[in-house]
Amino acid sequence: MAVIVHDDMPIDQALKMLWREANRENIPNVLMEKRYRVKPASKRHEINKVWAKMKRRRRAAKRKAAKKGK
Repeated sequence: MAVIVHDDMPIDQALKMLWREANRENIPNVLMEKRYRVKPASKRHEINKVWAKMKRRRRAAKRKAAKKGK
């Protein structure tokens, strides 16, 4: 992980870049797995939660589009 920070760059922007890079490389999740015991079921629940959210958004968009066409 490498973030290049320039002299004239605000600290907030540099920290934001660092956080994005860490998330891109999945570092917070790896640390969580090493720090605590993460059960396989909780991983599955997290995946299901993401899918359910996506499904809800798609259904809402579909209903909205159908209503708009009337």
